[in-house]
Amino acid sequence: MPHKVLSAVTGVLLAVTGLTQADAGVMGWLADPFDTDGGISQQPGQPWTGPSKLPTIPDAHTLAQAEQEQVWSLPQLTAYALAHNPQTAAAWDSLRAEAAGVGVAESAWLPTLTLSTSASRRQSASTAGFTVPARNSVNPNLTLSYTLWDFGLRSAKTDAAKAQEWVAGFTQNQEIQSVAFSVAQAYYQVLGNQSLLLADEKTVAENQKNLEAAEVMHRAGQATVGALYQARAAMAQSQSTLAAQQQTLRSSQGVLASTLGLSPKTVLKIHPLQLNQTPPQLHDAADTLMQSALSANPALQEARAQVAAAQANLRSAEASGLPTLGASSSYGYLFQGGFRPGDTWTVGFTLTVPLFTGFNNHYQVRQNEALRDQAEANLAGSRNSTESTVWQDYHNFQGATAAWPGARSGLQNADKALEVVQAQYRVGQATIQDVLLAESTLAQARYTLIQNLVSSYVALAQL
Repeated sequence: MPHKVLSAVTGVLLAVTGLTQADAGVMGWLADPFDTDGGISQQPGQPWTGPSKLPTIPDAHTLAQAEQEQVWSLPQLTAYALAHNPQTAAAWDSLRAEAAGVGVAESAWLPTLTLSTSASRRQSASTAGFTVPARNSVNPNLTLSYTLWDFGLRSAKTDAAKAQEWVAGFTQNQEIQSVAFSVAQAYYQVLGNQSLLLADEKTVAENQKNLEAAEVMHRAGQATVGALYQARAAMAQSQSTLAAQQQTLRSSQGVLASTLGLSPKTVLKIHPLQLNQTPPQLHDAADTLMQSALSANPALQEARAQVAAAQANLRSAEASGLPTLGASSSYGYLFQGGFRPGDTWTVGFTLTVPLFTGFNNHYQVRQNEALRDQAEANLAGSRNSTESTVWQDYHNFQGATAAWPGARSGLQNADKALEVVQAQYRVGQATIQDVLLAESTLAQARYTLIQNLVSSYVALAQL
């Protein structure tokens, strides 16, 4: 609409002043006097460059020389991440802001004191034709105001601010848990990928032995050229798998560094995964863990705080439609040139009764009732999801630990089977296919054990 008005004004001015259409560009600024289209391309499909001045992008944290040489444990990595990850910093700042909001709400319980001063110079002419001399005046005024009674409006707003602080506090706890779990997940992923890399290196070494044996057997006329090609193909495949695993490890190392607020290029030294160690054990039952979650899970506690905030907001909406009683007092002193200074003071009470607000208060109450009901429904849903998540994570962990003995036994038997088949192949009692199958079974057994052990630790961290 403003653009159409400016266009119409431009047309009228052209008609009145007699300017030609060629001179219309001179008055083009009327259509866009602030040049708001200056940074926009002349036609669609061209990217917007954005403003020239934006806040600078912060640099990633870097490790000191001593930290670069350090071998990190999971608790050390977690502590570093909680101190340097931007997610925890943002959640903490949000909590600080909500804590300040409580102070804003509580300030309504105190009186307000205002000092105002006006200064003026005045001169006027009388009806008799002579001029009244100019007068300078200064009038400082001090006003004190206080709300005596508001039917619980201030109390409700204070409760709502405190509930929002609780929400922010439990949100911060969730962020702390989220970052800690991200570190643990990335840490065990790196451990697993390191172990898989070692397993792939063992597979390459075993395939190298198989290839050398095949070449010896072929030169002795005890193996066909097809067997030699199969050994070479297996060797090439294992080398390709090793090269891919090296990149997978580097990728997971970058993820771990990012969870600590570091550049993905950072390489952190950690202890290798011990494949002969048993998975962690859990002695609590699922029911016990679910009861613990109901009292400690921060997402569930946040939902409870949301209900408290919604209830307080409802009380605030109900009280906003009720009368308020306030007291005020003021004292002023007038300095006026040509006259003696004088003072004024007032003391009074103000009763405010909202008679009709266009149903504003009515719909505010209805809106906050619906928001309260929504918060209560979300709380019930959060309880159900919390118990369900604990139940699933508990049995995922138990499943991972239960599968470990079988995976460990499978690795031991596959290792022995490969030794037997290789010995048989050297004396001509087994084919290269038998050797490659046994080697593949051993490699898969290594993968299964590593993934099972890593999964058990991740499942425990998730639980």
